[in-house]
Amino acid sequence: MIPNEINYIYGLPAYITKINPKLYEKNKILSQIEKNYKVAKVRNEWGLNSFFKTDIHPSLQDEKNPKFKTINYYSLPPQYDKIIADFFKKLCLQDKRFQISKMIVNYSCVRHNSVMTPHIHTGCTFSLIHYISFDKKQHLPTIFKSPYYFYQLLPYQDNLIAVFANREENSWIYKEWALDTEEDDIIIVPAILEHGVRNLDSKKSRITIAVNIRINDEKSKKKSYS
Repeated sequence: MIPNEINYIYGLPAYITKINPKLYEKNKILSQIEKNYKVAKVRNEWGLNSFFKTDIHPSLQDEKNPKFKTINYYSLPPQYDKIIADFFKKLCLQDKRFQISKMIVNYSCVRHNSVMTPHIHTGCTFSLIHYISFDKKQHLPTIFKSPYYFYQLLPYQDNLIAVFANREENSWIYKEWALDTEEDDIIIVPAILEHGVRNLDSKKSRITIAVNIRINDEKSKKKSYS
């Protein structure tokens, strides 16, 4: 992926950039999340109604649980605003007079061998993933699943993989695609792009923060990027 530019995964726009860890209270946020993880390695209110097992520690739909501390994200939204604004400025837009809203909806923390079930983000247009604690030598990146069934029907798929370069624009050949990510990376993709996580035992916690981005939302606080 080319940083700070619109790239394409399965033909869908994808954006990767860096967040400056000195511009927000990174260590305080990490400390709060790590303390919650010590209370319970598995926190899965979100996946209780699924036949598929999610055995990590996400905060989604469990924010009011008295067992866990509420994370104070106050220093992050201003930094997200700048990144989201840059992302929208680089999209091919017909009308730039629009309103958007954002909401931090989840953090995920894990240090054990586990899985987060593939899912999409509903009720929003784009999803932002912030890799606040991530070690390429210990952790796997987010896995994006092909939104197309036709990859299963491609003739001579192995030959195609051998012919086409292993680049995002050729992701249409593949069942799954992972982006090369590092700590302090932020990725923005369409919310309909299904993704999941496969975790390995690690010494360092793999921690991400997820943000939903909506366009023309009349209910939440709006921010104009015209």
